[in-house]
Amino acid sequence: MNTEAYLIITIISAIIFIGTAIFLICYLIYLRKTIYSDFVLQHSISLKKLNELNQHYIFYPKKNFDQSYTYDNENFFNSISCKDYLIYQLKYIKHNLFEQINKINYNNLLYSEYSEALQSILHFGHFDAPVHKLKSIKLLEIEHKLIEKNIYSPCTHFYLRVTLYCSNIHGQVYLRKSDIFSASEIVFLNNKLKDMNGDFYNDREIWDALCRVERGKVSNKMRFLIYKRDGYKCRKCGVSDKYAPLEIDHIIPISKGGKSTYDNLQTLCHKCNVEKGTTIHKY
Repeated sequence: MNTEAYLIITIISAIIFIGTAIFLICYLIYLRKTIYSDFVLQHSISLKKLNELNQHYIFYPKKNFDQSYTYDNENFFNSISCKDYLIYQLKYIKHNLFEQINKINYNNLLYSEYSEALQSILHFGHFDAPVHKLKSIKLLEIEHKLIEKNIYSPCTHFYLRVTLYCSNIHGQVYLRKSDIFSASEIVFLNNKLKDMNGDFYNDREIWDALCRVERGKVSNKMRFLIYKRDGYKCRKCGVSDKYAPLEIDHIIPISKGGKSTYDNLQTLCHKCNVEKGTTIHKY
């Protein structure tokens, strides 16, 4: 056998030996950890009491009610606040939203009771079997980790985030703003929403917010589609966009409950739109 072949065999043998040694070391570490973990799982008095306690407490899961919207018109993005958008959305999500808020409030009350019960059962390092040669420090370390893993950490405070984006007509976002609202703030806004006289809101802030958001539903993309549908002409006088500035009009005005939907929008020139005012008329 030449020197080169001998060297290759030696290197391969060394690699196999080192690999085997590393595997054995890792296996022994794993085995040692398993022995300690199994002992804690089987004999920790606190862990057993925690598992029993957990069976008596059921918390509601957290549900995400965060809101977001993307505008392709920078003027609307700048004029509509996150608070405005939340006020508008509350009309549609309030039932499920307040159901969740009540559940989180329940979690908060129940968690206080749960936390007090925890204090009375957690006494680390107490086992119902002799530890023999097992190291107490290692047992305590594992017991702490297992108990921490099994302690419930429910959602106890409700927050809702509103995020508004501004994009170009191709959908590329270049502006963003965000705000977070607590349960108490949401309840306050909802109470303002409920303060109505017939179909009208008594709080001017609420009314203005709803109008701004509804008006903002007319995206640039929708605007161009309405112009195209109406032949780029005023539906009333017939003037084209070459001779007069065209605008999007709500057939049923927003102030009278009109929505920013295709069937409630029409093309008018500025003069005809001003003359129409807040009347309901489809040309």
